[in-house]
Amino acid sequence: MVQKSAKILVSATVTHSLAISDLRIRLEFLERDNQKLLGKIEKKRTELNNLIDRIGEIGIEVSRRSAPVIQQLLELDLKLHDAFAEIFTGRKLGKQTRKKVETIYANLQEAGLISFVRDPDLNLESDRFSPDDPADEPDWEWGDRQSSSSFEDDLPTKLDRDELKIIRQIFLRLAEVFHPDKVTDDDLAKYHTEVMQEINQAYQSGDLAKLLAIEKKHQMGEIIDLNNQDELTQRCARIEQENEFLINQFEQIRLELRLTKNTQQGAMAAEYRKLLKAGYDPIGEIVSQTESQVETVLEVYKFITDFRDRRITIKDFMQGPAIFREMRQMSEEELFIEFLGL
Repeated sequence: MVQKSAKILVSATVTHSLAISDLRIRLEFLERDNQKLLGKIEKKRTELNNLIDRIGEIGIEVSRRSAPVIQQLLELDLKLHDAFAEIFTGRKLGKQTRKKVETIYANLQEAGLISFVRDPDLNLESDRFSPDDPADEPDWEWGDRQSSSSFEDDLPTKLDRDELKIIRQIFLRLAEVFHPDKVTDDDLAKYHTEVMQEINQAYQSGDLAKLLAIEKKHQMGEIIDLNNQDELTQRCARIEQENEFLINQFEQIRLELRLTKNTQQGAMAAEYRKLLKAGYDPIGEIVSQTESQVETVLEVYKFITDFRDRRITIKDFMQGPAIFREMRQMSEEELFIEFLGL
């Protein structure tokens, strides 16, 4: 009987030892995956942040270099509207003549040569543009908008309840160590303040990967007894759950990066980089195209003021500015290319 009990005890011990050995191997495997996921997230996050920074830098440079010529274009636009106002108020126009002048005014707006203005005193036939519709307003500030604003609603930002619990647990552990009030040395307090700011930012944004990276950086991982089966089991379960959440976070960042690349700003940033490598100055090309547009609007302005000041007849006026005649001679395909600025 004693011999049989001894065999059972030995068997249980062996089984226990094997279970602990298996748990250690599993824990090592899970922690290795955890570290890989943190690295992948950091790499993808850096790629996203670099893209957003690049979009912002391009936008600032576009604004800086194109601001003077755009200002000139806006001033010309105001002068054109003032010139038409002077024609309608300062010249005696017959009913038919007035209608023809209004048609020219509407056509210039429809062609995008001047901005749309809805004047209740004018019987303009075109309702194609609405000042209340932001899509119809000139897009002068391509680079000033943050790319993230156009796709934030598409991202799965709602966190799982269990994930929130883990995030809070890590946050509390880190806060317990790095809260500035817990140290008296001024230099150490300053360092703790900086780290705590990083911790708070990660916590407020629900960034599990960032909190775990801070924890690992300062070697604050939970210490467990590697000979205790219960502690090993709990640790494995926790790391496994963390890894699931990290996979979700990685997919979310990857989605955000893809959506950013697919925005107009993202596509232009990619093209801008290629053109720079090829030796082109894409912003210079944008400025050059805007300068050409100024020349066109100047021609239109001269044409309108010539009629206002009676240097041309209503018959000449009804033929429209030279740019209109050129446009009528272009094919639909050429018009499309011209509109795109290609």
